[in-house]
Amino acid sequence: MSKSKRRQPIEPSPVMQAKVAAMVQGLERAGTVERILETPPAAPGIALERVRVRTLDHEGKTYRKIVREYNRTRPQFLAALARDPTARALALLAVGKEGVAMMERGQVPKRKWEETVDRDGVLRDRATLFGVRAVLPQGVRRITQASERRPDMWNCHHVVQKSALRADGESPNDPSNLVVISTFTSGNNRENAHHFLHAAMLHPQLHLPPGSVTDAYIPRPLFPFYPPTRKAFADVDEVRRELRSLDPKAELPPSWQRRLVTFCRAAGKLPYEVPEECRAAVRSYQDIYYRPENRQPEQEQKARKEAAAEGAGLARQFLPAGARVDGEVLPHDHTPRFRLPILPEQGKLPDEPSTPHSAIGRSYPSQSGPSLHR
Repeated sequence: MSKSKRRQPIEPSPVMQAKVAAMVQGLERAGTVERILETPPAAPGIALERVRVRTLDHEGKTYRKIVREYNRTRPQFLAALARDPTARALALLAVGKEGVAMMERGQVPKRKWEETVDRDGVLRDRATLFGVRAVLPQGVRRITQASERRPDMWNCHHVVQKSALRADGESPNDPSNLVVISTFTSGNNRENAHHFLHAAMLHPQLHLPPGSVTDAYIPRPLFPFYPPTRKAFADVDEVRRELRSLDPKAELPPSWQRRLVTFCRAAGKLPYEVPEECRAAVRSYQDIYYRPENRQPEQEQKARKEAAAEGAGLARQFLPAGARVDGEVLPHDHTPRFRLPILPEQGKLPDEPSTPHSAIGRSYPSQSGPSLHR
């Protein structure tokens, strides 16, 4: 038996449980059906939040303090998510029963999805076999590599990076600034939403000298788990059936059921995949950390600069006029290729208007510009 399975569930503090409940309520106000319908297939369920920040030195005391605090509070945060009724139901749909059990122990969730081998002899998640019409017989399958048998992982992601302090003083480690997001290892970053948001939008804006103060447009997922599902739901009845199959006692409020259906329509198809044109930039961003030579300070800064320059072209497609991208401000007549909804200022989120069930059945509005190939 593995060490992780022997670890006992932890009891999240009442304070952390209250913060998680407040975070879920805040996302419910922000992630309306109307707002999710506005999101493009390249980034479904993502809105922009304008935040004034000060960049930190990665070697500085403040940054190290934030990391230490995060490492202490993350187990409590994950356990509190698994305890909150709404968050638990959403977790079941996003990371499965195995992932929820790990969260109860304060661990980052993993999930080993049902697998098969396609006609090219490659091990795939069965849910991703969209274009495969034949599966190789057992006798002619090649031996899969250990890297292909690793479980897909999810990590706690800082919506506003931990290397940038908000001017309003909100802690980077407050649950309202965290989302459990996919870091899938499969298929050339096809589904690595975590690094996609960093490479395509965050890094090009925040690649600035330490101490710089700027307004940044932060991509904020409108769900506490992103992507919130890898399975397409055509209506709320399908959401309910799937949830019952995972846990008959789990309950998800109707408003969240409608949001999941809306996400599926905004995504166009599921599982959600990182746009193909963005994957090279994702690799460049990962190279900052993964290439041994970039452990040298000068080489690391060079890698950061190159990743910001490569991601800048993508950032311009998503960010509005006035955003700072790789040191330059987008002009007032700039029109992004993919329009992402922009959240109201913090503290001014309007209450969700009552949304009739029929709103889910209406046609999904077309986006400006052609869709990225996925």
